[in-house]
Amino acid sequence: MARPRHWLDPLARRLLQASGELPSPPKPAKPIAPLVFDSPTVDTWQIDVNRASHSDWLKLPGCSNDQADLLVRLQRGGVQFSGADDLARLLELSAEQQQLWQPHLLFRWYSEPPNPVAAALDLNNASSLQLQTLGLSPERQQRLLRERSRQPFRDIADLQERLLLPAGVIEELIGKVCFGPAASSSSSGPELPLAKS
Repeated sequence: MARPRHWLDPLARRLLQASGELPSPPKPAKPIAPLVFDSPTVDTWQIDVNRASHSDWLKLPGCSNDQADLLVRLQRGGVQFSGADDLARLLELSAEQQQLWQPHLLFRWYSEPPNPVAAALDLNNASSLQLQTLGLSPERQQRLLRERSRQPFRDIADLQERLLLPAGVIEELIGKVCFGPAASSSSSGPELPLAKS
């Protein structure tokens, strides 16, 4: 049978421990913090391979202008890459370069080619109906037809000077128009009347 403990026992025990006559109770163990290993920071930016722009490609380490140009031209032609191996074979990438590029490449498959490039409109041979697609006002279209009948346009600077077009209009036309030799009047057919707006 256990001997009953006196109510002063805890107090007496603390006094004896404080005076050093009894050993102090062990301190509760501190929780051990989990080990955290320093890991290198991973740069996680990615480019969508089948939609990447020229500047996107140049972000990849060691990608040259020629490689970026080739990839963008292929993309415009509807070529798509299904994996890093396709890209590596095309560009003849070293194993080291493949390894550097791999974390930054995202491969998605698209049913449509990116930004189909419309053929430039030949201003020296375009019909009135075709000219309306450029967004020029009816007055500017009439002036263009009148000037073109006098002499074909040489280039976009000639167009700007002869039609007195502001820089903003010319900037909108860059890449959308070209200037071929004028077709003979017998083969060009009659001009369609301009739509009133």
